[in-house]
Amino acid sequence: MKNIKLRTRIFLGYLIPLVLFIVLGGFLYSSAILKGKREQEVENAQNILNKMDQSIEALLQMLHSNRSQIFLPQERTNQQQITEEGFQSFKKASSELETLIQDYQEKDKFNVLLGKAKNFVKVLKQVSDLVKANQINEATKLMNSVRIEDIDKLHDEVINQQTMILAKSKEKDKTAESFLNIAIIFGTLISIVSTLGSSLWITLAIDHILQNSASKITASSSQILAAIEQQESVTSQQASSVQETTSTMDELEASFRQSAQQAKAAVAAANKVLDLAENSTQALRENLEGMFNLENKVGRIAQQMIALSEQANQIGSISQLVSELAKQTDILAINSAVEATRAGEHGKGFSIVANEIRRLADQSQRSAEKISTLVSQIQSATNSTVMVTDEGTKTVKTVTQIAQKIDQAFTGVAGSVNEVVLNNQQISLNLKQQLDAIQQVVQAMDAINKGARETAIGIGQTRVGTQHLNIAALELKQMV
Repeated sequence: MKNIKLRTRIFLGYLIPLVLFIVLGGFLYSSAILKGKREQEVENAQNILNKMDQSIEALLQMLHSNRSQIFLPQERTNQQQITEEGFQSFKKASSELETLIQDYQEKDKFNVLLGKAKNFVKVLKQVSDLVKANQINEATKLMNSVRIEDIDKLHDEVINQQTMILAKSKEKDKTAESFLNIAIIFGTLISIVSTLGSSLWITLAIDHILQNSASKITASSSQILAAIEQQESVTSQQASSVQETTSTMDELEASFRQSAQQAKAAVAAANKVLDLAENSTQALRENLEGMFNLENKVGRIAQQMIALSEQANQIGSISQLVSELAKQTDILAINSAVEATRAGEHGKGFSIVANEIRRLADQSQRSAEKISTLVSQIQSATNSTVMVTDEGTKTVKTVTQIAQKIDQAFTGVAGSVNEVVLNNQQISLNLKQQLDAIQQVVQAMDAINKGARETAIGIGQTRVGTQHLNIAALELKQMV
């Protein structure tokens, strides 16, 4: 029995009286049904008695109205109507009587009495019919066969029978009522005793359990109180640490925000540098294209100067040839002059022509010499120009190579700056993400800080509740 749980004991303690109450209730219910049945039998017997009285009264009514039809002709029509009403009343009462009779044994007895009554009614009905047929003698003879004493005797038999049945039903009803009262009294006493016994058993069990539980609650609450006080101290320290961490995270958030702004500024500056590098690269490429055009033009000039030098050489050769021709012409003019002198008067005109030819030859020679000198100067200038043009071509090639290297360098710079821009953009994005993460961490730390404060408050409330529990356990122990 010691291992039975408290709720099981309480259940069993209430179950025993409950079962007794159920048994008592069932018994009382069956007794009440039996009593109701007995009362119904009494009521049924009373109704049967009333219906039998109605039947006998209808029979007597028919008897008196038939006699009046025979002996009082002036009342015959009215009495016939009374006879018919009595017949209908008997018919209705006998029909209801057959329905009310429930007991088969008693039904047989009542059927015998009812059969006698029906025979009387049948005779009286025949008398009424004979009177209607104006057969008064036959009606009188048949009426004389019906004696009032027989009907009275039948009436007495019905009353005696029904009175006996009614008395018997009332006796049964009284016995059932007495039994029901006894069952109520003893059932109530048994229920009270069983309820008191089960209550005492439950009270002793609860008293023992509550004493043990109060002792355990007191010890446990003391331990819990000590643990809660320690936990409260730890929680307060955690709240302080979380507060410091929150402040650090706020400072870190401000630092990351400043870094993010600096990264955005670096991205903007790098974009400007990238634009300048692209513009410089474009200008350098245009300059490089001009250098290529200049190199082509200088090359064409060099080619023209070489062609001019060759033509000047040809002019020089022609000039030398003209000079030689002038010399030969001069010699021929001298010889012609000599021969003209020899010829005398006949050679005088030829002498003039020879002198003129000589003069022209001298002029041609001088012109050829000038041309030769000019050609030499032109050749010298052309050679210098060709040399300068070659130097210019080499310089243009060198400048072009330098410009190409600069273009490559600017292209590399643009690529590097572009990479710097991309890296700065990525850094800015990373800083933004880190800033968002730090903000989330700050929010989480705020939530943790709030939770820690609420936890500290809850632990304080729990400590107070535990103290109250300890006090209540002590009071419960004192009460038990």
